[in-house]
Amino acid sequence: MKKHLYFAFSIVVSLFSCKSSTEQKSNTKVDHNTLLVAHNGSVFSVDLDGNKISWQHDSSLDTGGNRNYFAIDGQSIYLPYESGKLVNYDVTTGKIIWQEQIYGAEDQPMAMSSDPNDQAEMIKALMPLYMTTPLIDNGHVIIASTGQPTQATGWLYSFNKTNGSKKWTEQLPTTFNFYAPVRYKDNYFINSAVYLNKYSVNEGTWTSYGMFDGMEVAGEGSSSGDPNHFDKPIYNQMQANDKSMFIGDESGKFYCLQFDKNGNLPDGDITDPNNTFIRNPKVFKWVFSDEQFNFQKSHITFLDDNTLYVEIKTGLADQSCIFALNADNGEVRWKKIIKGDVFNWALQGDKIVGSTENLIFWMNADGKNYVEMQTVNKPLSNIELRDKKYLIFATKDGIESLDIDTKKSKVIFAKTFVENTFNNIQIKYLPK
Repeated sequence: MKKHLYFAFSIVVSLFSCKSSTEQKSNTKVDHNTLLVAHNGSVFSVDLDGNKISWQHDSSLDTGGNRNYFAIDGQSIYLPYESGKLVNYDVTTGKIIWQEQIYGAEDQPMAMSSDPNDQAEMIKALMPLYMTTPLIDNGHVIIASTGQPTQATGWLYSFNKTNGSKKWTEQLPTTFNFYAPVRYKDNYFINSAVYLNKYSVNEGTWTSYGMFDGMEVAGEGSSSGDPNHFDKPIYNQMQANDKSMFIGDESGKFYCLQFDKNGNLPDGDITDPNNTFIRNPKVFKWVFSDEQFNFQKSHITFLDDNTLYVEIKTGLADQSCIFALNADNGEVRWKKIIKGDVFNWALQGDKIVGSTENLIFWMNADGKNYVEMQTVNKPLSNIELRDKKYLIFATKDGIESLDIDTKKSKVIFAKTFVENTFNNIQIKYLPK
C-alpha cells in the first residue's frame, strides 16, 4: 500500500487522531450492555454482559489499518474504510444494510476489472480514499474523500441514509479532507487544507459565502489575486450552533464566523481581492490564540452549552492545555494545563476524560475536580464513561475498565490490540 506517500508534510502525521467531535445524542437500543469496536479494518460488537463478541466484520483491504471513525444514528453504524467502502451496519445484528464503494474519480469514472484480485490491486494503488468521519444529517450521509495528493481529487458525497444511493457529489479544492462537515445556516461547510467551502444541502452546489473567490466576474473581466483562504491549514473538527461557526487551524488559533440566515457574510464583496480571511480579519466575530500553546495535534473539539472546548499544545508537546472558551466572545472560561502530550480526550456527559503516554485524567466539565493517575497499560483508543463511575478503553491486553473511585483497573474483555501509526482504535459504549 502507498500510505507512506500520502503525507506531503510532517504536520499531517498528527492527523491520525482526527475525528468528529460532536457528541451525538444516541437513541440506539440494545438488548445488553454493548461495546462497539473498530480496529485494523475490523468492526465488532462486544456483549459486555455475556463477555463475548456478538458479531464481527473484517475488511481484507484494510487489515493494515483504518484511519477512519464511525458515526452512529439510531440502529445504524456508518463506517468508512480507507479502501473506499462506506458501510451501514445494523448495530444489534451486524447485518450490512447497505454498502457503497468510491474510487475518487467522479469526474472520470474508472473502468474496474471483473477479476476480484485485479480490482483489489487497483484499489490498493488509490488508498487511502477515506480518512474521516461521516456527518449524519436527517436523510443524508455526508462524507469527504481523500487520496494520494498527486494522483487523486477530493470529493464531497451525499448518500441516502436509508438505502445508500448516491444523491450528489461535488469536487473539493484539495485531497486533505480529514473531518466531518458541519451543517450551518442550512448549508454544508467543509474544511479542506486552507480552504473553507460551502455547499447546498439538496443539490450539493458550491456557492460563495461573500468572500473574494478569485473567479471571473460577469462584465468585469478576470479578478486578480488568490481566492479566499486561511493563512494556515484549518486542521480541526469544526463546530457550529444556530449563531456561529467555529474553525481552528494547525497553530491552535480559533476563529468564530457569524453568517446571515442564508449562510453568507453580511455585506460581503466577492470581487474585492482584499476581502479575504487573511487581509480582512474584521470578518471574524472573534479570534482566539495563546502565546504559550500554539500547536495542534489531536484536532479534537467539542461544543456544548455555549462553550467551545479545545486542546492545544506547546511547540514541543511537553505540555497540553484544555481551554473552555465562551462561544459568544472567545474569552477563556477556564483552562487546565496537563503535563505531557494529550493523546486522546473527550467530553463525556458532565466530565472530560483523556490520556497521555503515561496518564489517564478526568475532571468535571467546568474544569474542577481534576484527577490523574499513572497507567499500567497505555490507552490505545478513546475513553468512554460507563455508568458515571467507570472509564473503559482499549489497551494492548484488551478492553479495560477503570473505577474512578478506587482508581483500580481491570481487563473486562481480553483481546490483543496493537498500537499502529496507520490505524485508529475507536470504541463506543451503548447501555441497555
